[in-house]
Amino acid sequence: MSKIKEFVMENFRMIVMIVSFIVTMYVQHVNNTMQLAELKERCVKLEIRIQDQYDRIDAIKLDKAVFEANMAQFTSIQADLREMRADIKELLHNH
Repeated sequence: MSKIKEFVMENFRMIVMIVSFIVTMYVQHVNNTMQLAELKERCVKLEIRIQDQYDRIDAIKLDKAVFEANMAQFTSIQADLREMRADIKELLHNH
C-alpha cells in the first residue's frame, strides 16, 4: 500500500494530466455524438423538404402537361368552329 501511495505522490502531476486527458476525450466524444445525432435529424428534415419540392415540381409539370393538352383541344375546337362557320356561311349563300 505504501508503494502505491509513494507512486501516486511521485507521479501526481502525470496522473492528473492523464485523467484530465481521458475526461476531456470522453466529453468530446459525448459532444460529438450529440452533434452527429442533431446532424442526422437535420438531414432527415432536409430530405423530407427536398422530396416535398420534387413533389411540387412534379405537380407543376403535370399542370403544364394538362394545360398544353387543353390548349391543343381548344385549338382543335377552334379549327372545327371555323370550319363549321365557313360551312354555314356557304350554306346561307347558296340558299
